[in-house]
Amino acid sequence: MGNKLKAKLCYASGDIYGGGAFMIFSLLFMNFLVLVEGLPVVATTIIIFIGRLWDAITDSVMGRISDITRSRFGRRRVYFLIGIIPVFLSFFMLFYSFGIQSDMGKIVYYTLSYMLFGTVFSIVMVPYNAILSDMTSDYNERTSFTTIRMICSGGAALICAVVPSIVIKTFGADAIGPSQIPGYVVMSLIFGIFFGLCWLLVFFGTWEKKDIPEPEKIPLKSWLTVFTNKAYKNFLGIFLSFQIAVDLVLALFIFYVDIVVLQYQNYELIVGTLLVCSMLLMALQGRLAEKKGKAFPLYIGIPVWMASSLVFIWLGPGVHTAVLCALAALIAAGSSAGNLSTWSMLADIYDIDEIRTGKRREGLYAGMTTFLRKFASGAAVLLMGFGLQAMGFDQNEYSVLKAGMNNFDPASYAQSGVVTGIKWMFVLIPFILLAFCLFFALKNKITKQRFDSILKGINEFKTKGDIDALSDQEKADVQLVTGMEINELWDNLSGAK
Repeated sequence: MGNKLKAKLCYASGDIYGGGAFMIFSLLFMNFLVLVEGLPVVATTIIIFIGRLWDAITDSVMGRISDITRSRFGRRRVYFLIGIIPVFLSFFMLFYSFGIQSDMGKIVYYTLSYMLFGTVFSIVMVPYNAILSDMTSDYNERTSFTTIRMICSGGAALICAVVPSIVIKTFGADAIGPSQIPGYVVMSLIFGIFFGLCWLLVFFGTWEKKDIPEPEKIPLKSWLTVFTNKAYKNFLGIFLSFQIAVDLVLALFIFYVDIVVLQYQNYELIVGTLLVCSMLLMALQGRLAEKKGKAFPLYIGIPVWMASSLVFIWLGPGVHTAVLCALAALIAAGSSAGNLSTWSMLADIYDIDEIRTGKRREGLYAGMTTFLRKFASGAAVLLMGFGLQAMGFDQNEYSVLKAGMNNFDPASYAQSGVVTGIKWMFVLIPFILLAFCLFFALKNKITKQRFDSILKGINEFKTKGDIDALSDQEKADVQLVTGMEINELWDNLSGAK
């Protein structure tokens, strides 16, 4: 039991970087460029756009690279070792320009720094998202590994939502501006080293299968074959609708709290409640997934989130902070369910692909999934920005005004149309996306019994060269999950020999 827990904790350490670095970047990078380094707002949006575009490309490429890699440290684990120092350097370089003075020099530097950060993130996170299927084939054990991973990710996000600002103010200054640069340097050094060392734990605490076939060349057009996988397409419906809903809620939450209900002074408490409850509920969601199936937490968590989101329509400036914290806790029920279910489902897609094609292509699927997630979320947040601007609200202008004016009053800045628009965007857009998530979750066909039939079919083909030993029920399970007839599967497997 001790060794299993140790292995799960070592594996989960990778998402300390995934959840923690993402949280720091989301909360601080934009403000750092505009308010500390003094870059024009338009320039910062260009930096982030170029970085995200590059990031999306590297994810897909890294997925394929990890599939064809062969080394004495494995095809995935080797990148955890390679990434330790780059993880530290790339995070540090996001928040330090080495004395560059000109705006143009800073724009070029931070564009390249963000591209480097995205590249390094792909180098470690894409193999990380692919390795769990190598570590265990057990349906419930994968859920258990993912549960610990999500708890660590949530804990890291909570720490990284609070501690960095404390470090910045301690070693820099309380007032936002160039005087905070020393604080950002110390913060990026501390967390860069911490994130880098996490990958040492992942490297020593994970393992891979030994019987990996020799890599084969896959033309670029063959990457699109992942979309012929019926189970994967349904998974994407669940995954993308949920992740975009999360991204939009996080992006809009601060404006709702600040402008609609005028509770900015309690923002950290409200967000902290959401993060703590997400982390605490993860263990319960994991138990539900092990007993009832990986999609089951979605059937409870997503409706709870949808119902609680409707309450926000009737809230106004007089609402008590406790009400907002209670609603944040209900949102956490949905966010924890979605994170656990989607990431644990992904590992099973790799095995379904293997029985369809006779190939192990975890990296290809992990890279494509990460690419689609970032592209879709980036497009959604961009459209949200246009929507806010169309209703007369400019996020960047608002941030600059708020930081530069004493006793800034959000109520006097925001027009009634802006307040109403933000309120309805905050409620309706996630509600619609979550409805799609629940729709695809109800269409999910992967249960433990059916997944065990998939694994048995793979094992039979590897050991005996056919799948005739499967019972009629097991063959029916395989057909239902893959969306292919047994004869068609046999043709594909025979061709892959």
